[in-house]
Amino acid sequence: MWKRANSDGGALTTVQLLQKAETYCSKAEHCRLEVRDKLFAWGADNEKAEEIIDRLIDEGFISEERYCRAYLHDKVLFQGWGKEKVRMMLSAKRLPSALINEALLTFPEQDYMAVLQRVAQQKQRTLSGEEDERVRDGKLTQYLLTRGFTYSEIKSSGVL
Repeated sequence: MWKRANSDGGALTTVQLLQKAETYCSKAEHCRLEVRDKLFAWGADNEKAEEIIDRLIDEGFISEERYCRAYLHDKVLFQGWGKEKVRMMLSAKRLPSALINEALLTFPEQDYMAVLQRVAQQKQRTLSGEEDERVRDGKLTQYLLTRGFTYSEIKSSGVL
């Protein structure tokens, strides 16, 4: 793997790394882990990366609370994920569970259930050839569970 160098052939300076990180963070929400990985890819060592990340947090470029909310919003609305899958993926990014839980509570319940029903209807169209209703419902339930919806959400949504 190659490391990007500045115009005189050396490694990027701390100021250059900070500028690149600011640009990266201003285009979309990112968490500490994503920014750290990007800084390492640009050639920063651990000490420089932590220094830059701390500064980005102080200046408002990185906010784990904003990141959790944006990630939840995008994955539920655009990818059709359930809250449990979002929780698992945010946990994998080493975000505090309190922030994750807080973000999950802020998502409007009626919007969430509308997404569940939309995802279920899309899957039901692919199962239309299945004659046995129990098998069809089982396949639909399994699919929704793998998308991150809980069994109680599936039952209460009325899709079965």
